[in-house]
Parts: sequence; C-alpha cells; structure tokens
Amino acid sequence: MESKRKKLIIIISISLVVSVGILIPVVLILVNNSLNTYELGQIYTGGCAFDVEIEGDIAYVVDITDNNPGGLVIIDVSDPSHPYILGSYYESGMPYAVDVVGNIAFLANINVGLEVINISDPTNPVKIDQYIGSGAAFDVQVIGEIAYIVDWSRGLVLINISDPSDVSEISRYSISGACPHVHVDNGIAYIIDHHSSYSGIRLINVNNPQSPSQVGYYAPSGIDFWNPFVHENMIYVANHGSAGGELHILNASIYSQISPLGLFEDGGSIGAAFTNSSIVYFADYQNGLIIVDLMDISNPRVIGRHFDGGHSYDVVVVGDIAYVADREDGLEIIKI
Repeated sequence: MESKRKKLIIIISISLVVSVGILIPVVLILVNNSLNTYELGQIYTGGCAFDVEIEGDIAYVVDITDNNPGGLVIIDVSDPSHPYILGSYYESGMPYAVDVVGNIAFLANINVGLEVINISDPTNPVKIDQYIGSGAAFDVQVIGEIAYIVDWSRGLVLINISDPSDVSEISRYSISGACPHVHVDNGIAYIIDHHSSYSGIRLINVNNPQSPSQVGYYAPSGIDFWNPFVHENMIYVANHGSAGGELHILNASIYSQISPLGLFEDGGSIGAAFTNSSIVYFADYQNGLIIVDLMDISNPRVIGRHFDGGHSYDVVVVGDIAYVADREDGLEIIKI
C-alpha cells in the first residue's frame, strides 16, 4: 500500500491541474512570452530537473531521471550565459531534493534515504555516508549540525551531521500520514502531513532537538498542501490536489492559530515559491517563472514572468538572477 501511495504522490506532483481560488483569486491569462525578464543561459541535466540549490558560483540540480548525467548535477554558473557541468552523482533510487553546506551535499532519495555526498572536488562527488530510515527520504534542510529530513512513513527525522562521515539519528516526530516536505525557520519545522484524502501543515518546535513537539496544525478541507516555504511568519504553500494549482498564503505569526491571508492563482499549477522580501517568485508547471509583488496581499501584482515552453518545478533567486529547475529544459538561468 505504501508503495502505491508513494507512486501516486509522485504522479500527482508532476501532473497538477488548474484550480479555482476561494479567498482572493487573481486569474491571469498568460501567454508564452516574458515580462521584465530574459534568459541568460540554460543547460540540460538529464531529462527532469526537479530541485535546485545555489551555493556561490555553483548550482546543485536534482534531476530525478537516471539518464546521463541525472541524479545530483553540479553546474558552474560563474558565467550565467555559459553554464557547464562540473560533475554529477547518481548511485541508485530516485534523488528528490538537496541541501548543500560547505563541502557536503545532503541528498534526499525516495528509494534509499539520505545520501551524504562529499563535493569538495565537484568533478568527482563521493558518497561518504547514508541514513536509510524507511528508505524514503523526500526532503532535507540543514541548519547548523542538524539535517532535518522528512521520511515518507517515519515523519520528521533529526539527524546529527557534526561528523558527515558518521551521521546518526537524534530524534523523530511521527505523524499519522505520509511526510513529503519540510521547511525549517526560526526553530520551527513546517512539515506536510499527507493523507489519501487530504493534507495538513504541522508546526514542530525543534529548539530542543532531543524532544520535538507540535505547536500548530492547519488542515482545511479540500486542499492537498505541497512544498511550503516560510518567510517572516508567512507560509507560502501550493495546493497540488486534483482540483488545485493555486498558491496559498498563510499567517503563522501565532503558531497555534494559523489563518489564511489569501491566495494567488495564475491559471496553472504552482509547485514552489521563493521569497526574501515582498516579491515572491513562483515556479509554475504550466506557466514557468512568475514574479509577483505581494506588498498588498489583497492585491497581488504580476511584475514579471518567463515562459518558453518548459515545465518549472523549483526556483531559487540570488540577487537579480533566478535559477529555475525546468524539467526537460534542465536548469534555466533568468535575469530578473
């Protein structure tokens, strides 16, 4: 049953459909062009670029295929107009998400758990340890000497990575459903609690790593939450249900009283959001990169977009450049 559910969520996550908003809908008719953006560079990563992390002049892209290169693809982006692959890592399973700290990449793999990769030589990444758990790590975020991973059937797991060659479990917080995503901010882990008929967001206090505890929960009916991103007590979280596609904006200033502020809908299927200010960058499977001014939550304004026919899964912005994991188009580097 778990295997079937795992396959189902992967299929759903890459085949989202249009939804009608219920709070503050903003319906846009987007054409296949760009607004206030242009492409600096692009590079193929294997067939299905799914996740991206930027550290300095290097992009770490997770391509969920095992084609050449596939897996964890390490790309030099020092010249954004001429990115090139330095090296790649793939051993088995399906890498799904990555976080990078220093010379170590932590690779969540939905078939073999957490892989710890030494990337000090980016041309020759080498696995130095592994945490298996149930074997299904879907997401990872590293803060300090702790890796927060979400294990499909074990919930939130805190891993001691002080010695990356000998990682060990500190504690875990089990949930009733499956756990596909985590975002940690200010001592709180925001995790998705996925069930067959609904999903919710659980807020777990991880300030005491030995004893994580729940401090908030939000699970409105009819919404299948996906991939939360948190900034200044605001949760940006997609709805990837069969009638979803929109991005929900939630107020989490009081952990025990999460409340909806609004939603953004562009007629496509938003899967990821990134922000460090009032400007929010959306990766939309149908419509590409969408840039929205949310200074006034009640009146979101589209101020930029980039779409050239790909299928955007993830976005990270550094300065005035957006790095988009764009499925078959690989990594797209967009001037914004």
